[in-house]
Amino acid sequence: MKGRNDKYILLTSSNFPEGGPAANYLNLFCRGLRLYNKDVRVFLLKGHAFGSLRYTGPRKNETREGISYTYLGFRQRPQMVILKLFDQALSLLRLIFLLFSILKSKRSTTILLYNSDIFFNLPIYFMSRLSRVKLVKFSAEIIDKSQYRNSLAGWILRASHTANFRYLSRIPDKLIVFSHFLKLRFIELGYSEEEILIQPNLTDFSYWESANVERKYTIGYSGAPYMKDGLFDLLKAISLLVRKGRDVSLIVIGDATFGRTLIPGLREECSRLGVLDNVTFTGLVDSLMVKKYLSQCTCLAVTRPDTIQTRSGFPTKLGEYFAMKRPILATRFGDMEKYFLDGVHILFAECGSPESIGEKLEWIMDHDEELDGIVTRGYNTALQLLEYKTSMRRILRFLSE
Repeated sequence: MKGRNDKYILLTSSNFPEGGPAANYLNLFCRGLRLYNKDVRVFLLKGHAFGSLRYTGPRKNETREGISYTYLGFRQRPQMVILKLFDQALSLLRLIFLLFSILKSKRSTTILLYNSDIFFNLPIYFMSRLSRVKLVKFSAEIIDKSQYRNSLAGWILRASHTANFRYLSRIPDKLIVFSHFLKLRFIELGYSEEEILIQPNLTDFSYWESANVERKYTIGYSGAPYMKDGLFDLLKAISLLVRKGRDVSLIVIGDATFGRTLIPGLREECSRLGVLDNVTFTGLVDSLMVKKYLSQCTCLAVTRPDTIQTRSGFPTKLGEYFAMKRPILATRFGDMEKYFLDGVHILFAECGSPESIGEKLEWIMDHDEELDGIVTRGYNTALQLLEYKTSMRRILRFLSE
């Protein structure tokens, strides 16, 4: 496992090394490979996109850990349609040249594929079938149909994602999936169970450890505040507590990573519910500020609804929450109950039920003396499951088999 014979090429349309949950996951994955002395290089199929924050570095760059990454198209993701088309054509052309260079290489190479569109996948899959290059694909979730626009472009995007999942995902040699739901789906599609690894997510626990600072907020919520992530249910729960006269506050850390901000609409919802003074919105901030805000919270919440997207995925923020050593309120979605027990490691509420969420929040606020044991047990369990240094041993064994 410590040898440098293997070469890993990561191809992704996500940000890297920073800029959202996928970027954090891939950064830790690559750092884990380097930790075990593996040669890894990252090639970005699309430009940087993270709110108003722009990437100003060179097209070819390195992380602090010495991991090289290269933009195959524009460094910044364009918004104009004609520039998007030119960007994708440029990226596709450079990708094809990259694939030819991999074919000519005599080194053992594994291509890692994360979040890429069908027109990028076709030449990658074709090359992998013509060569001895091993192809490993990540599957993080199935996008719920409600997330697609009701337009021709939305229909085309949904059709391409469906084709990607149902047909092209059979081609890779191995799969790394985020949930048991996804594993069962791929087995139903004819994939061998032995070639699928479930790894819910990756977290750097040492980074997210926090000092014992003054608590300013009752509840912390981190992540893109879309409706699919259950924030509206949490806001309604806050409203129920405020009506009961409870002193409660919520900080929402994050915003849409590309396109229009979601915060004005969320403020309107807070105003309608009568909790505008109880909720703080930070917008998009870097990971250091996320850590600072979360450390100021009494408890942390992930209140997703029960949809195909939440059943098939796993929340990136959960590992960070556990690493912060704070009580966690979560709804019963996806694989959550496969790893954690209610009242033992975590506090569970029912999906889509502001009443249930509000009841558990009240319990947390009124039972401070019982929370320390829950926090400690949750931390220890999550450490074994999600800590990237531990998880990479398991992943590398799977990749080398």
